[in-house]
Amino acid sequence: MKRTLSAALLLLLCSGVSAKKYAEPVGETANLRIVLLNPDAYSVHIAEYDLTTCKRGADVGWLSGGRKIDMVRIDMPGSEAPREGLLERRIATDRPVAFGTRFIMPKQSVLSSLMAATNPGGASATALANAQAAICEAPVFRAEPGESYELHIQPLPQSCRSELLRIQVNADGSLRHELIDAPRIRYPVSLNEPVCPDATP
Repeated sequence: MKRTLSAALLLLLCSGVSAKKYAEPVGETANLRIVLLNPDAYSVHIAEYDLTTCKRGADVGWLSGGRKIDMVRIDMPGSEAPREGLLERRIATDRPVAFGTRFIMPKQSVLSSLMAATNPGGASATALANAQAAICEAPVFRAEPGESYELHIQPLPQSCRSELLRIQVNADGSLRHELIDAPRIRYPVSLNEPVCPDATP
């Protein structure tokens, strides 16, 4: 199996990750599943946004590429066994929330990553730069108590797709996903300061 960039090197590159960890709220909550659609291609770390400052706040965890697979499951509809590319958390319902990417890096072999680091002008560094994704926009929404949601994220070279869906359970037990048109935290210029919606729902 092709070896991917080591967790130790990822953590070194992501040294700016905050020490503040996400704490699930008490009282009425909703469920959120964050799904990375291409976990074999990118390492992704998730954070909750602080909407009072329009900056990334508490760290939620590694969606893909961390030292170990996230094991938290909250018994929401459609739950799967722990694997790369899935996070589940309970979220607040008394205020708008937003979750997005703190860190994205293409997965490469260890050798290619070391070659890119030692020769910034070489082919490996160019390939890494060309594969780098943009920062994902983060939907801002106010969850309903007891409801379940999915946030789908798909990093792509020079871009990133994200969509928010509500999970509905049909009478026969099957699931239905409804797309939610929510305002978004945007990055008009990649890697610059984010821009939050003028008014949150």
